[in-house]
Amino acid sequence: MNILENIQSIDFQHALEITGLGLAGVFLFMALFLAIIVGVDKLFPYKPEEE
Repeated sequence: MNILENIQSIDFQHALEITGLGLAGVFLFMALFLAIIVGVDKLFPYKPEEE
């Protein structure tokens, strides 16, 4: 029974590592996307329409 508990513990540890990598990837993508948006906003600033 000890071997099965060890395997499940290792599987859980690997699952946490994969989850952490996935979350890090999502936050990295969000930061990159925000940087692109801010860069485009600085490159093409908003100009109100004149009537």
